[in-house]
Amino acid sequence: MANNFITNNKTNKSLKGRLNTLIGISDELKFLVGFFYFSGWQELFENLKKNENLTLKLLVGLQVDQILNKIV
Repeated sequence: MANNFITNNKTNKSLKGRLNTLIGISDELKFLVGFFYFSGWQELFENLKKNENLTLKLLVGLQVDQILNKIV
């Protein structure tokens, strides 16, 4: 299994572009983030719908959307 980290280096011009590429070719994506906002998922939603076999795993720090508090 390859270890591919997406960071703020100069080779990744767009996080949205890189994630959409990975969504299309992956069976599983794992995210480790300091904060999470559902509003960002609208940028990825169409590609997420296309890959029905994709499993997402998300480990989030302490800061999340207020709406998440009502869901969990």
